Amino acid sequence: MSKQVEPLSGLVEPNVLAIFSALFNHPSQLYHLNSLAQTATVPVSTTSRIITRLVQEKFAEEVIVGKIILYKLAQNKKVELFKKLYTNEN
Repeated sequence: MSKQVEPLSGLVEPNVLAIFSALFNHPSQLYHLNSLAQTATVPVSTTSRIITRLVQEKFAEEVIVGKIILYKLAQNKKVELFKKLYTNEN
């Protein structure tokens, strides 16, 4: 787990934190659902549920390539604020 998101460990369920950490540690990487699940070591069905919620909350973005849906960390003020808060704290 990333040092940068450790302050959330008691507030956020571990699977959500693992998926967000995977996205946070590689912000420009595009992940297929299966590769994100593997990177975060979270079951695919759980990853699907969590990434859907992260997309809805604008922490992640969907990139559709043909019939394939890929995910990446969103680039917006919400994510930038989150980065600043947790990189300054460590």
